[in-house]
Amino acid sequence: MTKINHDTLARTITRAGIILIESGAETMRVEDTMNRLALAYGATVTDAYATPTLLMISFTINGQLVHNIKRVHIKATNLEKIDKVNTLSRRACNGELSLDQLNDALEKIAQEKPYTSLMRLFGAAICSFGFAFFFGGGINEALNCIWIGIVTQLVVEVFDHYHVSAIFRYMLSGAILTACALVSELAFHADRDLVIISVIMLLVPGLAITNAIKDSVNGDLVSGISRGTEAILIAISIAIGSGFCLFLLGGV
Repeated sequence: MTKINHDTLARTITRAGIILIESGAETMRVEDTMNRLALAYGATVTDAYATPTLLMISFTINGQLVHNIKRVHIKATNLEKIDKVNTLSRRACNGELSLDQLNDALEKIAQEKPYTSLMRLFGAAICSFGFAFFFGGGINEALNCIWIGIVTQLVVEVFDHYHVSAIFRYMLSGAILTACALVSELAFHADRDLVIISVIMLLVPGLAITNAIKDSVNGDLVSGISRGTEAILIAISIAIGSGFCLFLLGGV
């Protein structure tokens, strides 16, 4: 068996954890994957610790204690990357990948580009259109949701490009989509409340809420509380932006 470089192993395991955290994976999945990878390459004692902003791995291999700590940030939800890392982890545990092969594969996954802006705009339009019917709207509301969903997604992407704080990003996005809904009411006689709730679903932090509950149930209270707080702040930001716009323009 090829001798494993301890530092390379620690960095590779941490890289897998970073991809999972940045893609929105829950804490238990991240820690379990990191522990399994360490054991797969010869470690005898492993301890992984993950929060939404910090990763730590500690393991013993060939009598040597190895540590690695990394500061991370949750970037976006990317279930495809999570699935690919899980697949690599299973292959590594089955002895199908050398450490170098695993490292190269993880680097390739990390460098993968997200969906194009055009694809995200198309997805926003389709989702908004569908939510209009889900909430009991008609074809008029659904059609208006298409263009407002596109505008909302464009606003989010522009704010992301200029690294606008998440709180202000969601607040301004909520205000803009509400203003568009008021326009649709005046110009096309659409139900503004239904249009607002349908398009606002694009901004709702559904995965963050789900992971917060799951982390808390699993006993990962630090991650659960931090994710839950993040989700609550995002929801409050959206509500403030939308509510302020309605307060200013609702009577127009």
